Amino acid sequence: MQTNITNEEMRLEDMEEIRKHVRETLSSISRIDIQELADDVNVREELGIDSLTAMEVIATVEKKLGIRIDEGLYADIETIGDFLDLITVLYRKAHG
Repeated sequence: MQTNITNEEMRLEDMEEIRKHVRETLSSISRIDIQELADDVNVREELGIDSLTAMEVIATVEKKLGIRIDEGLYADIETIGDFLDLITVLYRKAHG
């Protein structure tokens, strides 16, 4: 039996994998349990991720996903969900 996967479905699967990778990266670098990384959690206030940790996360995500994250864009990020949305948009722009 052959399964037909549309381009849209494949993109959705890719985006879920990207979001999973970013959460794992955040968890690993910040030493915060991945279960605590809900979309509505405030990156700075609730998780205490400082600028140095943020730069390490950004560099790791950039390298792994082949994207460039402008530091100015990160300054506007408040929640994990905001960061994941930004990464998704940048990845789509970079890789179509």
